[in-house]
Amino acid sequence: ILQRLNNKLSAQTSRKVLQMKGVISNKYPIVMTLTIENEHVFGFYYYEKYKTKILLEGQITDDKVTLMESPDHENQFKTGFMGTITDSIFSGNWVDKPHDKMLKFELTIKLDKPMNLSKDIAAIEGTYESLYNSDKYFGSVVFRNITDELFYFEISNGTESGCTGFLKGLVELNDFKKGVFSTDLCEKLEFKLLNNELNLIENNCDLHGMICPFNGEYKKISI
Repeated sequence: ILQRLNNKLSAQTSRKVLQMKGVISNKYPIVMTLTIENEHVFGFYYYEKYKTKILLEGQITDDKVTLMESPDHENQFKTGFMGTITDSIFSGNWVDKPHDKMLKFELTIKLDKPMNLSKDIAAIEGTYESLYNSDKYFGSVVFRNITDELFYFEISNGTESGCTGFLKGLVELNDFKKGVFSTDLCEKLEFKLLNNELNLIENNCDLHGMICPFNGEYKKISI
């Protein structure tokens, strides 16, 4: 699998999906899905006991993989996976730097396939800019597909006065048109897409734009 992985990733347009199952510390069963494009990796994992998807983002260099868990605007590794893909196994350490924890993990690759870039996915992926952008304000949203109707997103905005907002997450876009993101820190962020336009409706997203809201209309500018 590793040889095929490297061969497929050598092409500039190559993208693929890996689905894996295994355990952390020999006792916490998890499931992981990764989309790999050249050296960039996006995906998620969840504990089988809870089923809540946790965003992963990182890099692959040869057979070495680093995945940041729930990455923020600082883009520094705090918690996540550091490991190596050998044959059909992804293994290494799950690391929690703030709490000085390190646990071994081992995952078996169950599925390894090229990514199907359908018209619906291609129509959504890319960068969207706020219709209200000016010399005093800038807002943008980036979408990347992970698998099926599940997308990675990154929202950032800011004003001349110093107000800023930033959020990365996962959203399931039903029929590639509508989806809702919600966490303990963000009560509700609703996505509505139609004809290369995005409408964001925000409700109590406390730490990610309450002072500098994400609300508004965005237009797709690139793939």
